[in-house]
Parts: sequence; structure tokens; C-alpha cells
Amino acid sequence: MKLLYIGISIAALLWFFMFSHFPEIAVVIHTQYFWYAMTFSTVFLSCFSLYTQRESLTKIFAFEWKYVWIGIVHAVILYGMSRLGVYIFSQVFTGVMPQIESIYQTRSQLSPTIIAPLLFFLIAPAEEIFWRGFVQNKLMEKYGLTKGTIIGIILYSGVHIWALNPMLLLAALVLGVHWSFMYRRFNSIVPGIISHALWDTAIFVLLPVTF
Repeated sequence: MKLLYIGISIAALLWFFMFSHFPEIAVVIHTQYFWYAMTFSTVFLSCFSLYTQRESLTKIFAFEWKYVWIGIVHAVILYGMSRLGVYIFSQVFTGVMPQIESIYQTRSQLSPTIIAPLLFFLIAPAEEIFWRGFVQNKLMEKYGLTKGTIIGIILYSGVHIWALNPMLLLAALVLGVHWSFMYRRFNSIVPGIISHALWDTAIFVLLPVTF
């Protein structure tokens, strides 16, 4: 469990510097180098996870062809939920759209043709490897399926608190619940990787929320 605590601490620190409004270096990273920082952070954490669990990779990456369409279906469901959620909240709360716009501000830092493959091939898979394949996996081993899953969800959504953006935190919570229960249900990160990669690419590049 020592390696788990080390990994979580590193993740919390990295997410702080990517999303926080202070100190100045964090602001510079978020406003100018977000995609480089996110790529480095997620890939680093995934490599840490793969190395520390190198004897369990076959189990974590268990593959069945049905996982492909399951991942696709769940990506579509999550995309629909995201669009519906933004619409409902924007009709009820006046401060929602500025929060959504602030999330999309990072898109101007790189070309969509660069952001899309980074999300699809690196960032999304790496996040699933770390947060579900490592963090949630270890937590479920120690605390049991239900408690371990809940703690994993809290940690995944909690690291986004540095942004001080309620909509980002809510989105991370909803997505964390979905992908965490997918991992618990199928005992493999493959469906979650497919779902996460497709959702990320769609919501940030291909079919972003319009204002």
C-alpha cells in the first residue's frame, strides 16, 4: 500500500500544478502548457502503475471482443449525459456557462489535430491505467469492492478540486462513478479505456459543447 499512497500523492501534486490558480507557475502551466503537462503527468503515472503491477497486467488488461462495443456504447451514453447535463444546469444556474468556457480555454493552446491524438492514444488510456487499474484496484484489494470503489471515486474527482470549478468537479465525479463501476463490473480496464478515449476526444475536439 505504500506505493499506492506514493502514487496518489504524486497525482495530487501534479493535478495541483495543472489546475490551481496559484502559485504563478501553476497559472503558467495551466494557461500555456496544459496539454504538455497533462500528457507528461498521465503517462508518468501510468508507467508507475504498470511497473508496480507488472505481475498483474494480464488480469488488469483482460480482453474480450465485447469490451469494444461496450466501451463505445458507454462513451455515447456519457456524451449524451454530458450534453444534457450542461443544458439543464445552464438553464437553472447563471454561472454555469462561464465555468464550462473556462474548461475549454485550454483548447486554444494546441491545434485540435494534436489534442485529439494526445487524448485518444495517451491521456485517456493513461488515466484509466492509473486511476482504475492501479488506484481503484489496490483499494478494492484492501477495503473490498464497494468501499474501495467509493474511495477511488472520491480520489479521482477530488484531485480536480484545485480548479475551483464546480462544473469540472461535478463532471469528474459523474465520470469517475461511471468508469469506476465499469472497472468493478468487468474487472478489466479495457472497456473504460475505450469509453474514456472516445468521450474525451468527442467532448473536447470533435463535438465540443457549443455556446
